[in-house]
Amino acid sequence: MDWMVHTFKKEIDHRYRTLPNREHTFIAGSSMGGLMSLYALLEYSQYFSRAAALSPSLWVDMDGLSKMIKRANLPSDTVLYMDYGEKELANHKDMLRAFGRITAKLMKKGILLESRIIPGGTHCEASWEKQIPFFMDALLYS
Repeated sequence: MDWMVHTFKKEIDHRYRTLPNREHTFIAGSSMGGLMSLYALLEYSQYFSRAAALSPSLWVDMDGLSKMIKRANLPSDTVLYMDYGEKELANHKDMLRAFGRITAKLMKKGILLESRIIPGGTHCEASWEKQIPFFMDALLYS
């Protein structure tokens, strides 16, 4: 993420007509990219104001993620969309409970959070593509 914000974003902002401030900088991803988007919002909140985490790989390190959320200093205008597909919940033990715990911890931070379980949703691009209107609405609504 250091490379993303200090090299890549800097180059994009230099080459293109962007609005480079935090208010206009969002990140989104699915699966491990969803976890990275959540990480970016938690650890790089001075750069990212909004994120979409579709089917984030929360199972990778639940304890570490919980600690990261606890110590995160998130401005109240931070927006997060996070979802999980109904059919993918069985891919990892107790995923529904884990998703609920992480969602609750994030809500305690006072951020603007939309959290969804997608009916019939699976862990694949076709399922994530169907969520674009939902996460774009959540990220752009203000």
